[in-house]
Amino acid sequence: MADTKALIQIQNVKKSFPVGTGTVEVLKGINITINKGEFVIIFGPSGCGKSTLLHTLSGLENPTEGKVIMEDKDFYAMTEDERGLYRRDKVGMIYQEPLWISSFNVIENVMFPSFLLDQKEDDVRVRAQQLLDSIGLGKWSSYMPLELSSGQQQKISLIRSLMLDPLLIIADEPTGNLDTVSGRELLERFMKLVDEGKTIIMVTHDLEYLKYASKIYHILDGEVVEEYMTKDRHAKRDVIAGKKEIGGDVVESNVRDPQFLKKLNLT
Repeated sequence: MADTKALIQIQNVKKSFPVGTGTVEVLKGINITINKGEFVIIFGPSGCGKSTLLHTLSGLENPTEGKVIMEDKDFYAMTEDERGLYRRDKVGMIYQEPLWISSFNVIENVMFPSFLLDQKEDDVRVRAQQLLDSIGLGKWSSYMPLELSSGQQQKISLIRSLMLDPLLIIADEPTGNLDTVSGRELLERFMKLVDEGKTIIMVTHDLEYLKYASKIYHILDGEVVEEYMTKDRHAKRDVIAGKKEIGGDVVESNVRDPQFLKKLNLT
């Protein structure tokens, strides 16, 4: 369950890249607050700045202007090594294409983050097996990852991200290669983790998955053009499904594009 303690504050973040003799501004003054225990979805079309924003808030891409405040600390006042350690210890990453060590089987890939901390192999193996069992994939532990379906691989990628019990999970288009059933199963798993107190930030271009979020940021051309929060993310699922009678659960909206509301049946 979300609380009012801000985990991440993106303060007027701008990001430009040199192109030829000029520059291209990709992020144009982004302001976002993410509280602990929220399931935040950032969505928009390809090229709108979603991935750049994700890289900036995870410490991989220095902002040209503005600040990223992580747990009340200026993230980019840290050294690159300090940011790397923070990311290793407190951030779980899930990508559209799971990144596997080809010579490792499923359980060894899941165990790998813990190897980086020099933890005892027997203890790590037990935890990895327990996590695989928790999603019904324990019997696949000795298989090679590419022998599994895309949906199974993405679930295992999620399990791997949980090995170090991260504070934050960042998912970059995690449903991009999944069918509808597998995508929904993954989002239901995210919701369970949020219920357990995890914070999840997911980037997507697919409107289908917005119904799972407790907070939504719509980005177009490097700017946040819509923002929604609800008191209850379960209520938000119904609101987006078009149940107008609980529309009052939408407690904040920052709308510049009224067509967005119509697409989501919020008006």
